[in-house]
Amino acid sequence: MRLTFTLFSLLLLTTTLQAQKLTGIWRGYFSAASGIFREDAEEEMYKYEVQIDQQTDNSVKGVTYSYKSTVFYGKSTLQGIYTASSKNLILKELKLVELKIGSNSEPCLMTCYLDFVKIGKLEVLQGNFISTNAKNKKDCGSGKVYLERVSKSDFELEDFLAHPKPQAPITQQKPVVKPSIIDSENSKKKKDSNLELPKVNDIVAPNDVNKSVNTNPQPKVLVNRENFLIKRIISTEANVKVELFDNGTIDNDTISLYHNGEQVIRKGKLNYQPLTYTFSCNDGPSAHELVLVAENLGEIPPNTAIMVVTIGKKRQEIFLTSDEKKNAKIIIDYKPNK
Repeated sequence: MRLTFTLFSLLLLTTTLQAQKLTGIWRGYFSAASGIFREDAEEEMYKYEVQIDQQTDNSVKGVTYSYKSTVFYGKSTLQGIYTASSKNLILKELKLVELKIGSNSEPCLMTCYLDFVKIGKLEVLQGNFISTNAKNKKDCGSGKVYLERVSKSDFELEDFLAHPKPQAPITQQKPVVKPSIIDSENSKKKKDSNLELPKVNDIVAPNDVNKSVNTNPQPKVLVNRENFLIKRIISTEANVKVELFDNGTIDNDTISLYHNGEQVIRKGKLNYQPLTYTFSCNDGPSAHELVLVAENLGEIPPNTAIMVVTIGKKRQEIFLTSDEKKNAKIIIDYKPNK
């Protein structure tokens, strides 16, 4: 057991030395619609650019740009905090420094609650926002935000990006395991004497979760591509509804969906109207693996989708990206109340 604990400690120390660096330019959109999947959703989307300066303590500052052709434009300062352990970012717009709106409009400031996702070279911040009127602090509504890291800005670079200063590594504070935990007497013993190695049956690789629940041969597209785990959901409810939408722009993305190795949606075209699949966790194993496979890359690679998972009364929206080398996977662990 000592060897197992020591190896785990060293792995923990190695993987927490440095946190994600978010400094840079992020561009995408926000939608103030109650749902971004209606047919008129494009008319309700606004472009959104964020220039982020991340500090060594994982606080952030910078500016945001909200714009839509010549009808609306606003620039605001921001502050926020990034939680490295959960990969969550909170951005709060503080003050409007530039503004152009119609006579019937009111200026609003947004607070964004975003999740960081990285698949290959694609880096994404996506989530929800709430907003308040900049004048009277009344509610301005809420909606969804989607941002990708980009190399060039549509606006003038802030000084922290135009003239970056060297920074110390951004670290995530976690307990450091000292070498003294290793029993000095055991370390003097022979390498193969009395070491409690993990049993073979106790070792489960991340991509092997489904082997215990599906003994049929895996489809080649699941074997030959990396199955990237995006999210793990623990549910006490049995009934699950899965809806798949295109992420913003309709660009002819086509996907297949596999449930525990079985194809349940075959070459479905993503649109504003959902591709829907329902199942019961009471049927079969407790672990349910859903894998999204890109059948093509659409007109704007990679293949991107939003998966809406409704379990009981709870609804979760998950951003998924897949390509010809990587699939996107979520796992639902069914743990009913006894």
